[in-house]
Amino acid sequence: MRKRGLGPLTYGSVVQPWGRGAAAGGFVFLSGIDGVTDEQGRPVHGVAAQTKVTLDRVRALLADAGAGMDDIVQLDQYVADPAERMDYMRARDAWLSQHAPRLLDERSYASLLIFPGLATPAMRVEIRAVAYLG
Repeated sequence: MRKRGLGPLTYGSVVQPWGRGAAAGGFVFLSGIDGVTDEQGRPVHGVAAQTKVTLDRVRALLADAGAGMDDIVQLDQYVADPAERMDYMRARDAWLSQHAPRLLDERSYASLLIFPGLATPAMRVEIRAVAYLG
């Protein structure tokens, strides 16, 4: 399978300056996904709320590409502030327990990185995902 772009990324009616990602060789590679705004373009405040929005988007984007959360083979998770790491992990694990319990049980996803230089000061979380389609 040749590489194909997954198209533009939109949050509500706003087209983001980066795309959804690409699919190639049986894999889906999602671009960095965030939860700074909801689908109506309203700001989302706090690491826990942004985590939920971000993971909802990751799940939807994977589904659009023909994959699911259980197909994830790599999850790069970026948190802006080390003081928010535990809040992020609690929110992530609560979301995964509802929407991807197998992935939570496997603990096969990869990195949690502290990265203060996310795209904007309001951004608390960014996630990139790689899923295997087979």
